[in-house]
Amino acid sequence: MLFELLDLKPRNPFLALSLDEALCQLTAQSEYAGGIRLWSNPYSVILGRTCKAEANLPAELLRDRAAPGQKKAKWSQGPVVARRASGGGTVLHGPGNLNYSMFVSLDKYPEFFALKHSYAALLGVVQRSLAAQGVQTSLLGQSDLVIAGEAGETLKISGNAQFRKHGVLVLHGTLITRPDLIDMISRFLRHPPKEPDYRAGREHRSFLASLPDSFDFSAFYRCFTREFCAALQAPETRSLKLEERFKVYRAARSLVYGCYANPEWIYEARVVYDGLPLGAR
Repeated sequence: MLFELLDLKPRNPFLALSLDEALCQLTAQSEYAGGIRLWSNPYSVILGRTCKAEANLPAELLRDRAAPGQKKAKWSQGPVVARRASGGGTVLHGPGNLNYSMFVSLDKYPEFFALKHSYAALLGVVQRSLAAQGVQTSLLGQSDLVIAGEAGETLKISGNAQFRKHGVLVLHGTLITRPDLIDMISRFLRHPPKEPDYRAGREHRSFLASLPDSFDFSAFYRCFTREFCAALQAPETRSLKLEERFKVYRAARSLVYGCYANPEWIYEARVVYDGLPLGAR
């Protein structure tokens, strides 16, 4: 049995990130073999698990380390800095960006344990869902989805990363749905310290692209759900029950206060939660 959670209302970005870990815990502790989540965030800069803040963030986002912006009055006004549990580079979330997460129990699907296979199989779900709307993509690097530009250049529209905890694989990624997000990326993200060979030193504006104006979110979600079920050979997904949602949000809020909104975690990738460093459980 697979779950689904449509979560497109922008919320506290620390809670949004912690929900992926809480859903990972739910998958490990329940009868679910996996699930999907579509979600969004207000403007927020999200560091990868091992990214160094100073190497990825402009000076204006490095000044206010003591106040991570849990209050809506702060996170709703401009980018706050957060850190996710997965690897990969630093990204910008915000309007014009669609996030998706996929959860797979490795106990029930051991064939997904191999890193290369798991990326190919799960990003294939995204690729086929985009192809249904005429958006043809290729997988480059370990986890980038790219399209061909008008001049034949390779342009990135999606970055992806994964983490594994409690015997569950979590792959999450982003899709750029509006071109104005690329201007925000150029403002709030430095050129990455490491880049894939195909980027060839290009700045953000000449490296990134957005989905066409005709992109239909509802059609994507329907296709994404079908393709995920097909990849896991499951008949269908079901919405989380009310009591399951309460459990997940309660766990996510605990993770926010214990980890995700902690400046030590955000800027140093160092925090203690329940007596163990995040990622050590």
